[in-house]
Amino acid sequence: GMAASSDEAAARPAEEDHRANIFDFFRSHNAFDMLPESGKVVLLDSSVSAYAAFCIMSSNEQVAVPVWDSRNDQYMGMLTVTDMLEMVLMCQNSKAGDGCTEGMQDMTLHHWITNYPRPPGCPDVSVEVHPDDDLMVVLKTLIRNDSRVLPVLERDVGGELLQNCLIGQVSYMLLFRFLYFHEVEDLTTLSESLSDVGIGTFPAKKVITVKASDTVEHALSLMSNNGISGVPVLSEEGLLINLFCDTDLLPITSFALETTVMASLAQSRPRQHQEVHKFSCSASDRLSVVVTKFAESRLTRLVCIDADGRVEGIVTLTDLFKFLAVSA
Repeated sequence: GMAASSDEAAARPAEEDHRANIFDFFRSHNAFDMLPESGKVVLLDSSVSAYAAFCIMSSNEQVAVPVWDSRNDQYMGMLTVTDMLEMVLMCQNSKAGDGCTEGMQDMTLHHWITNYPRPPGCPDVSVEVHPDDDLMVVLKTLIRNDSRVLPVLERDVGGELLQNCLIGQVSYMLLFRFLYFHEVEDLTTLSESLSDVGIGTFPAKKVITVKASDTVEHALSLMSNNGISGVPVLSEEGLLINLFCDTDLLPITSFALETTVMASLAQSRPRQHQEVHKFSCSASDRLSVVVTKFAESRLTRLVCIDADGRVEGIVTLTDLFKFLAVSA
């Protein structure tokens, strides 16, 4: 009707209604709506070195950047922090004594993208979304292609890429922030617990962890071998003390890269100012609590721990989205 019912005592909507509202939101907004107002797109030319790319991504705080081949005037794919992780490891292992920076300075992005398989989470060059795709299409494209980021490309009627066609990029994080901003009420009233809805990776034996005494390189290798973007860091007693994510590579200044990779996780201390509760939750937490933690931490994963601080599982933004939208 025209006016909303003034009956304040109306029963609070059921859980299903909140999910239906969220579902409607995904259907009624598109990829273009989600792009930041500033519209600044950082593009990397495929002729730059891997090392220069690392410096640019680091200084712009970009976890993913589209790569453009200006000689052939074509889009080559998204370079992500996972690529950085793989390059650091490859260059670290290739030349004894040289460290990873030299190898990264010698390799162009063109060479990297053309000669090596795309790492997990990095979409194939053919995977894209368009400005008018609704958020459900964006989400399903992310999930189906196991990608953490997608380019938003504008094509003309014939499917040709337009000049300045790359208008931005979308990721789980951007999608989450957009959804949280607009649908905070429905999200923060989700009263079922993590264990009620059964999302996340449980039990503890399925979770890959590292010790604080392990090196950063060891953590990177584990992440690479298992196709994951973060690992819980445990004390010698096996309690959660930190979380190391591939995005923690970005704030490392390029000249400190080699020493950091060889340092222990205790020395590199990714989240030294954050208490454990900022990046952890419990399986009995309501979804509303978990959603708020994701919003405040800006992380893509939270570690589930028991009352003593022992790891029980992991929950990711992807898990949350699969629950919110795909099963709705």
